[in-house]
Amino acid sequence: MAKIVKKKKKGLRSLRSSSGGSGVETSPYRPKFVEKRPPCGDNCPNHNPIRKMLITIQKAEDYGKSYDQAFEEAFYIFMEKTPFPSVCGRVCPHPCETECNRKEKEGAVSINKVERFIGDFGLNKGLKPKMLVEEKRSEKVAVVGSGPAGMSSAYHLARRGYQVTVFEAFPKTGGMLRYGIPDYRLPQNILDAEINRIADMGVEIKLNTSVGNDISMDDLRRDYDAVFVAIGAHKGLKLRVEGEDAENVFTGTDFLHRVNNGESVEVGDSVVVIGGGDTAIDAARVSRRLGANATILYRRT
Repeated sequence: MAKIVKKKKKGLRSLRSSSGGSGVETSPYRPKFVEKRPPCGDNCPNHNPIRKMLITIQKAEDYGKSYDQAFEEAFYIFMEKTPFPSVCGRVCPHPCETECNRKEKEGAVSINKVERFIGDFGLNKGLKPKMLVEEKRSEKVAVVGSGPAGMSSAYHLARRGYQVTVFEAFPKTGGMLRYGIPDYRLPQNILDAEINRIADMGVEIKLNTSVGNDISMDDLRRDYDAVFVAIGAHKGLKLRVEGEDAENVFTGTDFLHRVNNGESVEVGDSVVVIGGGDTAIDAARVSRRLGANATILYRRT
């Protein structure tokens, strides 16, 4: 015959932990560990291993490493995800910092500045990407476009041994990084250095080659085992109002493209910029640098 024994519940006062007076662990309660992604990394569009990078630097002395060794390790942690740490450290709007656990305490960690420092450290030290395979594969991949998506694709494919050729319609690489961001925000030499680092991995880049004009998609499908299309978004939105096709009216992206391409753009004495996003602010600041007074018109209060 089974005998049921009901244990008497203990009050909270009878529970004792190792931090109590006796130092003896008697409580049946234990902390529960739940595996979750750090909010900074979870809010990063690229899902960069931010926490791992920060801990690598923070714990350098605990691990018996010099800070240069820790910085180099942090650089390669970033390079597992993105070949553009110096670029991202300058132009990324860093949504990681808005979700930082420290923001309600002493303030969010300056993740963006750390990434910029680590990226520049890698450039100054001449650090090279680490290949994942020793031998080249036989497969060939065509990448259409040399912007951030195209060059990132080329980088990750090259690390895995694929033979990569990038086709770029413009005379310079970089896509919107080159033609859509003013050089006072993203210096051309920084962009060149990070793109050249990818080219040095064996990636072939063909400039002034427009797919659809200079070469067809059928040619790419015939000559390559795979094609990655990363043509970007170089056309700006129009207002669809009367007069916007006048000679002195530009979309923001077209205006920035012309200036970054070295073309002479006459803006006169005053400029009106319609909009308040990143492109609008860049257009206004570039206009000021060209000598015009800039006024921003924005629909929100």
